[in-house]
Amino acid sequence: MISWLMLTQAIVIAVLGAGVAIAGLAKVKMNDLVLGASALTMLSLIVQVVASIVAPIVGAGPTGDLLEYWVYLVTALLIPPAATLWAFADKGRWGVLVVGVGLLAVAVMVYRMHQIWFVQVV
Repeated sequence: MISWLMLTQAIVIAVLGAGVAIAGLAKVKMNDLVLGASALTMLSLIVQVVASIVAPIVGAGPTGDLLEYWVYLVTALLIPPAATLWAFADKGRWGVLVVGVGLLAVAVMVYRMHQIWFVQVV
């Protein structure tokens, strides 16, 4: 796993999530920028999946529990599409706010995945 990649992902996703959440509170309706933030988050998580598969093969496995890491990653992969579907169902400000809060949750999960991969010692 690449430490700087995970931390950069957490920061960028947190900024995107905060921006989308603020837009939702400002009564901005669903738009392409909200979808773009969700899509960018999904793209970065797919990169994370690929890196998570390759890293143990090349000998850079986690110091924490691998099952816990994958549960976090799979759950993080489910949040952006679920929040986006919710936003399509409710195209008002609350749908946008749900996407923002979902992205903030993903940012926290990515940071926690970083802790599981690098910090914990079994």
